[in-house]
Amino acid sequence: MIATEPLSTLSAVLVALALVIVVSKLLGRLLARFDQPAVIGEILGGIVLGPSLLGALAPQLQQAVFSAAVLPQLNLLSQLGLILFMFLVGLEVNPEHLHGRLRLAARISLAGIVLPLLLGVLLAVGLESVLPELLPGDRTLPGLLFMGTAMAITAFPVLSRLLKERGLLGMPLGQLVISCAAIDDVVSWVLLAAVVSFTRSGSVLGALPALIGTLAWALLLLLGLRPLMHRLEEHYRRERQLSPILLSLLFAGAILSAVITDWIGVHYIFGAFLFGLALPRYGPLLRRLRLHIEDLVLTLLLPVFFAISGLNTRIADLDQPLLWLAMLAVLAVAIGGKFIGCWAMARLGGLPPQQAQAVGWLMNTRGLTELVILNVALSLGVISTTLFTMMVVMALVTTAMASPLLTRLGISPAASPG
Repeated sequence: MIATEPLSTLSAVLVALALVIVVSKLLGRLLARFDQPAVIGEILGGIVLGPSLLGALAPQLQQAVFSAAVLPQLNLLSQLGLILFMFLVGLEVNPEHLHGRLRLAARISLAGIVLPLLLGVLLAVGLESVLPELLPGDRTLPGLLFMGTAMAITAFPVLSRLLKERGLLGMPLGQLVISCAAIDDVVSWVLLAAVVSFTRSGSVLGALPALIGTLAWALLLLLGLRPLMHRLEEHYRRERQLSPILLSLLFAGAILSAVITDWIGVHYIFGAFLFGLALPRYGPLLRRLRLHIEDLVLTLLLPVFFAISGLNTRIADLDQPLLWLAMLAVLAVAIGGKFIGCWAMARLGGLPPQQAQAVGWLMNTRGLTELVILNVALSLGVISTTLFTMMVVMALVTTAMASPLLTRLGISPAASPG
């Protein structure tokens, strides 16, 4: 006889998890056929399962699958996925990307950070005066800073995969862009750390202890643990493998580092990022670690993060012409600020017009990194769900447009000089 009792909380969580994985991967595979990064489809999967689509078409089903009992469990899984993803991001940052291109890459990256950051803050000031509900309560200044930071970032992991898929990563243009993105990535996380500290403390002076504590922890990881990391590299060179106990210690290190930076008062994502950054830059070791981590994170845990983000994305809230005008303004500032800053500095650095344009469009790629920043801002209560929705749409558009624009420019490995 078939049981008719409601599913237990554990069973409900497992059903929701299975649905999230299948929908996100199917959409990721579908979008990949249209020359798009799989992450675009996976982010859309989260939106499809949220109130914007499933909630609109079948609200009872959506509420049953993502009930109040299920959401906290999924949120915990999503945070674990985010910690391990940031560990992966730390592993991806490679100083060799900067070899021979540091000056030009630094100038392009700086211009591509400063201009959109300033324009983002100015836009937030304008939005706050016209639509004050977008920046709730008395958290206006942190909201402005988050807006500027979100406009300034480039998604290093998504960009590196896009360049690799198009065969550009080993080309001079691809190496320049990935160098710019590496600098942008580090500067953006530092900016975000400062903004989070300021938001939590409420003042510049109040943010200093958290920033100093984070700097001390970074120095301990990057310098103090160098002998231990050197021994790890020697062990791998000798054994050519990572034992289960060693791998578990590295996972535990990333998680505990996240706990420490959260306790310091910044955010747990920085601890995981710093721990990944502290590991030896020995290629075979990093590739083996990514091999162990990526399937777990990208297939199982990150789709849950996308789903949670999708549940906070409410396209139906954009129900006024003024809100759609604000949405267009967000897109214009995000795309224009990043493109103009990077394109202009690339041209001044001697790049031909076609390649300078490619740099501007590629540096507009925001992807998953943008979602990380937006979820932090939303969790701290400095942006509304409506503004969160606008920024998620912006992240999707700026990431999706890169590949078609490269095709339109005729950028290919054969066309890249070198």
